[in-house]
Amino acid sequence: MTTKMKIQKISWMVFAILSLSWFCLNQAGARESFDFKKTDQAVEQKKYLEKLEDDFKKVDMAIANTKTLIDKSRTRPYLPELYLRLAELYIEKSRIVYFIRKKQEEQAIKSLKQVEAKSLKIQAVEIYQRILDAFPDFEERDKVQFFMAHEYRELGQIEDMVKCYKEIISRYKKSKYVPESYLLLGDYFNNNADFETAISHYTAVMNYPESPAVVIARYKLAWCHINKKEFDKAIKLFETCVGANIKNELDIDTYRSVDIKLEAFIDMAYCYPECYRDAKPEHAIDYFKKYAWSRPVYTTVLEKLAYRYFIKSKWEHASVIYRQLSELQHNPDKLIEYAKNTFECVHSMGKFDEADKDMAHIIKALKLQKYSVYVPEEEKEKNLLEFEKYSRNIVTRLHEKARNDKSIESFKCAADSYKLYLDFYEESPVYKDMEANYAEALFSSNQYLAAGKIYEKMAKENAIKVPRDTLYSSVLSYYSALKKKEQLNYYETAYARDGLRKSGKLFVKNFPNSNSVQDVLFNVAWVAYDEGEYEKAIGEFSEFIKKYPNAPSAKAAVHLVLDAYHFRENYDGMIKFGNEVLAKNNLGDLAMRTEVREIVKSAESKIVSSMTVAAANDWEKGSSDLAQFAEENKDSGIGEQALLTLLVSGKEKGDLAMVYSSASKLLAQYPDSEKMESTLNVMIETMSNAHQFRLLAKYLEIYGDKYPKNKNSAEFIAQAGYIREILEEYDQSNTNFEKYLRSGATQNGNMESTVFAMAGNEMRLHHEDRAISILETYRNSLSASGQIRADALISDLYIQKNDPVKASTYRLKAQSAYTPAVGKKQEEVKTAVAGMMYNSHNKDFEKYMQISLASKIDNAVVAEKAKTLESLEKAYLSIIAYESGVWGLKACYRSYEINNEFADFLKNAPLPDLPSDQMDQYHKILDQKIEGYRDKANQFQEACAAQAKKWETCDPELAAYFVGSKNSGRISSFSSGNAQTDISENFIQNGKLKQVHEQLMQKPGDSDRMILLAKGYIDARDYRQAIVIASKAIDEMKDSKKSLKAVAHNLLGLSYLYNQNDSLAKDAFKKALKEDSKCESAKINLAALFRHYGHTDKADDLCDSLRNTNFTEDENSAIHPRAKEMYNDKNRLAHN
Repeated sequence: MTTKMKIQKISWMVFAILSLSWFCLNQAGARESFDFKKTDQAVEQKKYLEKLEDDFKKVDMAIANTKTLIDKSRTRPYLPELYLRLAELYIEKSRIVYFIRKKQEEQAIKSLKQVEAKSLKIQAVEIYQRILDAFPDFEERDKVQFFMAHEYRELGQIEDMVKCYKEIISRYKKSKYVPESYLLLGDYFNNNADFETAISHYTAVMNYPESPAVVIARYKLAWCHINKKEFDKAIKLFETCVGANIKNELDIDTYRSVDIKLEAFIDMAYCYPECYRDAKPEHAIDYFKKYAWSRPVYTTVLEKLAYRYFIKSKWEHASVIYRQLSELQHNPDKLIEYAKNTFECVHSMGKFDEADKDMAHIIKALKLQKYSVYVPEEEKEKNLLEFEKYSRNIVTRLHEKARNDKSIESFKCAADSYKLYLDFYEESPVYKDMEANYAEALFSSNQYLAAGKIYEKMAKENAIKVPRDTLYSSVLSYYSALKKKEQLNYYETAYARDGLRKSGKLFVKNFPNSNSVQDVLFNVAWVAYDEGEYEKAIGEFSEFIKKYPNAPSAKAAVHLVLDAYHFRENYDGMIKFGNEVLAKNNLGDLAMRTEVREIVKSAESKIVSSMTVAAANDWEKGSSDLAQFAEENKDSGIGEQALLTLLVSGKEKGDLAMVYSSASKLLAQYPDSEKMESTLNVMIETMSNAHQFRLLAKYLEIYGDKYPKNKNSAEFIAQAGYIREILEEYDQSNTNFEKYLRSGATQNGNMESTVFAMAGNEMRLHHEDRAISILETYRNSLSASGQIRADALISDLYIQKNDPVKASTYRLKAQSAYTPAVGKKQEEVKTAVAGMMYNSHNKDFEKYMQISLASKIDNAVVAEKAKTLESLEKAYLSIIAYESGVWGLKACYRSYEINNEFADFLKNAPLPDLPSDQMDQYHKILDQKIEGYRDKANQFQEACAAQAKKWETCDPELAAYFVGSKNSGRISSFSSGNAQTDISENFIQNGKLKQVHEQLMQKPGDSDRMILLAKGYIDARDYRQAIVIASKAIDEMKDSKKSLKAVAHNLLGLSYLYNQNDSLAKDAFKKALKEDSKCESAKINLAALFRHYGHTDKADDLCDSLRNTNFTEDENSAIHPRAKEMYNDKNRLAHN
């Protein structure tokens, strides 16, 4: 066991002994702490004394135990810890002894009580000194020194205390007791009026921001500045004290019970008038409210501030503060004091701007004083008489002011003041006059319910006949009160309803010809509605509407009837009433009729909602019922709502068939519905999530056509165009692209890619004129490189149209603008230019191949043939220099063809008429030339085949250039003769496809489901849809899913194979093997493709790398049947 562990063990032993003692001591008290008993004070004192004596015994026991431990631990390193604990126990015993003696001998000599306690403290000091003398290496010497200084102060040995604190500061600079030592030394110098030295010590405490002594030091420092008349500095320090977050208590008896934050806040009131001499009184209120943390604290500081202003004769400031205090305070003596001081301030100023508030405060004070048993009756009577006249004067002034201002707020202020006056001064000699004024003020301030009650009371007392206007105003008053029912209690509400009903009927009876009868009848009907008697309200309002259809309040009556039906949940009745209103052309304006129409729709929605709830519990039956309901009501709005509900619910349930069916009916039956846009948005999202791209394109197109001005429409149309292009629906694709370009929404490269996509679509459809028109129309809007590409394509198209003049014009533009640097950056540009140049020599090639000799040698024909050969060979070499794969291969093969042709030309040339001896030499020379051209042709042919092998060319159009055919041309593709289908809506009938689509609709990013869907479409022979799905799957898969990504690439390649695009199929298979070199199905597919195009060595290498021939069902379905057949044939040959 280490020394540190032993120290901890002993410390815990001491702690355990003392804790057990204190625990036992406090158990009895804990049990009784929640009992409420009335006990004699002497009994309580006796219990307290017994507790102290019990504590004394326990401390004595702890001292004895600690001494025992000290005796047993003389050589232990934790001995000083025990001594330190012993000193603390002596100090605790000193405290207990002091209180025991104080309670035992209340009349004893004071010094006698202190002797015993003082002697214990001296023992503690001696122990502290022993620790310092005997244990120079003790780690907590600073603590011992600090505690000893504290006891020196308790013993009155101030000089020794100062010496201890200074030694802590000088010797233990990193001690946590240094800031507290500075603080207590600062107190010492402050008490001795040495303010500069005190300031230096308090300031030193600030260097220890984490110390709890900082707050005390700052407070003391502020008072040093006050003593030096430096109020600005002082108030800043007080502000900091108030705002400080005091995390830890200061372990000093002097300050333990002092609320420094409160003291600093109160002392701010002393400094404020000196620091803010020109500030308005409201600033003082805001200032102290900002720092106050409770109402009592706020009240205390304002009292100090108000008195400070009062004695300095700053009447305005003092009156404002006293008014604020009057609102905060509830003590009658304080309130009377505030009222008198306020009155003195106002009288001294001669201003009565806040008279209403002053009266309210006076009455508040007098009322509290009236019921106080601590104030003599004579004083109460004197104050009552004194302040009644002042209060009367105030309220009449306020009423006069309201009449002049004609302000509701002014009348309300006057009414409130009248109420205060009347409620308190019940014996006033002018009580009746004041009551009449009160009723007028209430009415003028729109407090109708209260005004009505006062008028009613006055009428009963004085038999006053209420005039017509007052009776009508009473009706309106009750109605207005009920419109703010939340401000009334139950009794007031019932009173107002009864008053409105009675006064209204009385008004109609007494004044039937009044123009106000309509309004009164409306209000009477409204009472039934407000009471919740909806059936009665429906009847009365319906009669009102029939009698006064053109009345301004007829519109409100209609709405209230509809509300009443709604509260009764009678939606059938609501729909019937609403349709009746709509059928009456003379009832209501366009806005009201529109609102009614919407309410009827909402009622219809409620009915649909109930059916929706049923469908949620039993989808199959509920959805069928909803669909039938929609069909039965297809000529009304409720039918549309039913279909919309089916659409949304079907989407939530993952029922794609129901979603599609509902959307199709909505589009067909309600083409102009305002819900059409949201319906299309749902279908676009659904088909996108479900990966049904044919239908996605359809809904994108419908949206774009219906909402061409919507910000998303152009983008939707463009997306539909690209989907149609991939699906090889080129006409529809270009229709979309044309709309997109006309929209003007194209940005950056979007227009350029769209233009070339359109041109490409037209070229695939062999619409050369339309392709030329597109490229020429948008040529000037393209980038520089785009213009080169467009010119090259246009030139090529004019060649196809046999228009050499225009072809030459555009060819020259493309040639002059093209540079190798452009071709290096833009592969499409290079390909277009190379193709243009190749095709531009087609006529020359055909002409060259037709030049031949007749029956005799014609030197001019030979020269023409040779010159054309040279020209063509130079042209084809320049095309090869473009380094464009396809066109370079074709040019290389043409170079083979023209040289081979020239060799045949020479071989088949007629013999000249020469002597026999010269004829042999002629044949020898001719054979040499023929062999030279043959060699040259063979070199081009070999280069062509080698390059094709290197590129692993898998293009039926190029295959004949390197597989040994004598004539260039297309050979069959790998999957020639495969029939395709276009599955769009029919996927609903395919259970497998429908299920996977629905799964993806619920979980769009599910890679496994996307793979399964692509396979499903391959099986269904919709290869173009499979291409889109597999491509989408690849784009959305994370790089970490390499094996799954390989499967997707293989399915993409398989789809391309079936779609007779062997070159893209090869690329897809290679990407699959790049993602996962063990993808067996991709290997077999690629090997078969290589074998088809004569790349036998590469095919064999792939077959040799296969693991086995036992493929899983998934792998088999991902292998082309012909590829599987080729692989099996190779295996049979190998085994034979």
